[in-house]
Amino acid sequence: MFKPESWQSHNEYRTIVDTFGRRLSRNNPRYHFDLYSKEHQKLLALNLDPVRDYIARFYSGTGRPAKNQAQILRSLILFVLLFNKTPARTSLTSWVRDVLPNSISLAVLCGVSSLSELPPLGSYYDLMNRLWLASRDRYSRHALFPADRNGKKPDKVIGADGKLSEDSNASESTRTIVDTILQGRPAAENPEAALQMIFSLLAVLPSMEHGLINSDILTLSGDGTAVVSHSSPYGKHLSSCSTSCPYRRDCGRHYSDPDAGWGWDSDNKCWFFGHSLYMLCCRNNSLKVELPLTIKFTDARRHDSKNFLFAIDDFGRHTFGLCPENICLDSAHDNIPTYELLEHWDINALIDINGRAKSSENSPDGVTFDKQGHPLCRAGHKMCPWGNDPVKDAHKYRCPLKCGRIASCPYEETCSPGSYGRTVYIKNRGDLRFQPRIPRDSEQYRKIYSERTACERVNDRVLNDYCLQHLKIRGRDHFSFWAMLIGICIHLDARYRTSLL
Repeated sequence: MFKPESWQSHNEYRTIVDTFGRRLSRNNPRYHFDLYSKEHQKLLALNLDPVRDYIARFYSGTGRPAKNQAQILRSLILFVLLFNKTPARTSLTSWVRDVLPNSISLAVLCGVSSLSELPPLGSYYDLMNRLWLASRDRYSRHALFPADRNGKKPDKVIGADGKLSEDSNASESTRTIVDTILQGRPAAENPEAALQMIFSLLAVLPSMEHGLINSDILTLSGDGTAVVSHSSPYGKHLSSCSTSCPYRRDCGRHYSDPDAGWGWDSDNKCWFFGHSLYMLCCRNNSLKVELPLTIKFTDARRHDSKNFLFAIDDFGRHTFGLCPENICLDSAHDNIPTYELLEHWDINALIDINGRAKSSENSPDGVTFDKQGHPLCRAGHKMCPWGNDPVKDAHKYRCPLKCGRIASCPYEETCSPGSYGRTVYIKNRGDLRFQPRIPRDSEQYRKIYSERTACERVNDRVLNDYCLQHLKIRGRDHFSFWAMLIGICIHLDARYRTSLL
């Protein structure tokens, strides 16, 4: 049961912190309240009141009243801000049972005026579980899955560029996902919808009000990264399963992280067992800050081209009408359905050409393309622009050997033995892939596309600065919850830093 009157308002929190904090700093120097001055300012800037009514819907109208929900959420955010800066390091159990009861300063920053009012550890996990909008039966210690569930790595071919190619035969194709979105239906089930809403209310909207996010000319960048799960891919038998059981080899097993799977880490060029974290981010060039706007965990085996479609669908449903003008993506997202979706939404698509992709009806056989969309011959040389053909309404490109641009070619006899050399025509209005709204060779494209690195910087902050990669957590529900908290902290860091300018 949730009673709105039991919610600690932001004004009440400020009164507690200012009153007790001033008293601690003046009369009890051993509490070192001033050591947490940065966290003090960040939490004072965090108003939890906008989520009060939203969180209330996850509680029944009867039963024992829930207490200290605002203090629990604030304590979790303070815990993340102080990762590895207290004896608890990254252990929530140690934070609740060992650190807070022995530090009145930190307890006051959580909004508690007395150590006896600190909420127990079970209340923290109860809040986490309530905000996950899917059955948690699969995380039970008694839930069993097949023995060969994660036994083998995916049988997929890695390209010469170190990237995992999209499986065109998969039942869940980019075309199917885009068609679903254009029909106005959710692209997929979204059990983390409550977390995304809370993140928008506590982080995205306040950052817009403070001018950190330019909603008039918004440029989004998207990218995925590998997150390793600290669990075994092979599972384990239940303690009740006897070693003498003749079916022990193939019987069901318990997996501490049943959502994890095998995926390819293109940065480290290796297979990993875990999840894919996909984020949509933006950069404020004048203030020099990068902020996450959508945080989503997906299957490790799922290609980034599909992860983006799920993420952009969630972005539109949980950011209260915030609409980007430009979207910057790498070559993994180079497919026609994505271009068509962004064109339908009147968004400029800035996507690198994937030389291995054959997703265009105008893509000539035996010809690949560089990231700027320039055709490359069989030997990998740039073909020579040879004007425009008004009859075919296409740009013309010729063999660089026959044009005198290169001295020799190993495929001179087999590629095009004629004196004129091979000719390639790229239609002027062929498709959005080769003729984007902003030409790839323009200075405008280069300037806007440079903001794509914002996603890589935010990835680094989430995984390394805030230790998501090293947290001993399992399950997509907990990964999503802690990623949401980390995203809020990144916004608080940005607001604090810009307030000093």
